[in-house]
Order: sequence, then structure tokens, then C-alpha cells
Amino acid sequence: MPSYKVLKSWVKRDSMISKEGYILIKIPEHPKSFRGWYYEHRLVIEKKLDRILEVWETIHHINENKTDNRIENLFLCTREQHNKAHK
Repeated sequence: MPSYKVLKSWVKRDSMISKEGYILIKIPEHPKSFRGWYYEHRLVIEKKLDRILEVWETIHHINENKTDNRIENLFLCTREQHNKAHK
């Protein structure tokens, strides 16, 4: 079974907004996709790190705009750190 390689671009992929307000990208080959969809903000960080995120890693949108997935607006953190950022 071939291993998954981190995407460097997903411009021509289908996308939609989740009911929670996040951008989802159609990427059924991603090992953590759900029904073929995966969060764009996680793809952005995975591209930067050149690896799939660990289960305990989460992403905080610094300006709290869930559709602003510019790398400078994303902060890789633990769930605990993420919860503190929202207090």
C-alpha cells in the first residue's frame, strides 16, 4: 500500500464550508479524511511541516476567522493551549 504524501497544492480540488464554518477540501486519499473531506487549515500546517499532524495537535486561528487559513494566521498547539487561547 503506497504511503500518503503531504499535498503541496489543492487549488483544483472541490471545497465547501463545514457546518462549523471551516473550509473543507475533498481529499479522500488523506488517511485522516472523513467521508473524503479534510480541513484546509490542517493541510496548510501539514504542508509547512511536511508531515501529517499528530492526534494531539490542533490548530488555532489567531484572528478567530475559521476561513482565514493563511499560514501567518494559524498556530499549531495542543488542545489545552487552544482552549486557553479562547478564554
